Amino acid sequence: MKKILLIALFMVISAMLFAGPFGMEYGWSLNELEASGAEVMVFNEDSRITACFISPTKPHPDLDSYAAYIDSEYGIYMIRAISETLDNEYDLRELYERLKEQLSSVYGEPFETDEIYPGSLWKYSWDFIRSIYYGERILASTWYPGMAEGAARDISLYINAYDEYSASITLEYTSQDYQAVWDAYNASATSVL
Repeated sequence: MKKILLIALFMVISAMLFAGPFGMEYGWSLNELEASGAEVMVFNEDSRITACFISPTKPHPDLDSYAAYIDSEYGIYMIRAISETLDNEYDLRELYERLKEQLSSVYGEPFETDEIYPGSLWKYSWDFIRSIYYGERILASTWYPGMAEGAARDISLYINAYDEYSASITLEYTSQDYQAVWDAYNASATSVL
């Protein structure tokens, strides 16, 4: 009896540990996503992949917009969340560090890149967004949770600049089926050439 209870407890803990972000689960179809209570608006659809904006059932207070990418065979394989648009280094770094700390408390320490390329014209604090926009600076963290069933393949947190003066924080989760989705997509696209 103790073994059965221990196994059941382990399964519940595993399910909680690898539950999908924002109340969504990897592998869900569009119908399952809608049935979860999330509001869904499809913005791009082709023969294999459906991209949609989501109002998730469990939004994060610092993130404003959400998207899910759904493959016809593998279901949800990528979830992306984006913060509000910000216009200065201090606010971007403060939000980035807060999200990084929260993610690290769940997934451990990330692999982080925070560098400006040698010889960059945009090396001063007031050039922070401009340097990202022109591809001369990168600030990104990536976590690799492992290969447990239901776990993300990787989780990426990075700053994305829209122009020289505005940027946002992007948080992206990819499932372990991510590569299989793109292999199938490429094979399908190649077959018509």
